[in-house]
Amino acid sequence: FVISTRLKQWYQRRVRGLSVLTPLLWKMNLSNFFLLVFGVGFATCIDIKLVAPYEPGNNGADPCLRICGGTTGKGSTPWKLYGDEGIYVDVDMKKCEFRSDLTPIITTVLAGDSHHWVTTGGSEVYHPRYSGFRNYIHMRKDMGNIRNFYKADKWRIDWLALGFTC
Repeated sequence: FVISTRLKQWYQRRVRGLSVLTPLLWKMNLSNFFLLVFGVGFATCIDIKLVAPYEPGNNGADPCLRICGGTTGKGSTPWKLYGDEGIYVDVDMKKCEFRSDLTPIITTVLAGDSHHWVTTGGSEVYHPRYSGFRNYIHMRKDMGNIRNFYKADKWRIDWLALGFTC
């Protein structure tokens, strides 16, 4: 992975005071990088150039590939009720600026303070498109009433998307 100039500029603006992280940021693998990024409160688009040397004719990073991530917000997710046992949220990804003719790869997770482990749907993406997607969350009645948990436990959707910008 080669980290782009855009990320370096963000890093210089946002993490300047954390000089101890400098050598760590440029040597870590991608999964650890995302832990660091979300740990310092970064939840928007970044450009990471992906290098795939195993592809014939590949001569370096793809300049149009972007990884974009975000969250619907702890305690501020605009959940909507869906029947007696469900909720859903529409996630806006327009700031990622993905191409409108290609659907990005999207991964999601339902996060919160408690009780989200007894639900289903946190990693299931519905209606994926360049500008956003929807997540439905279901909780069986025998596990409790979903209306008692999603607000109190500050449920949210954290997400990452990989797509093309040009």
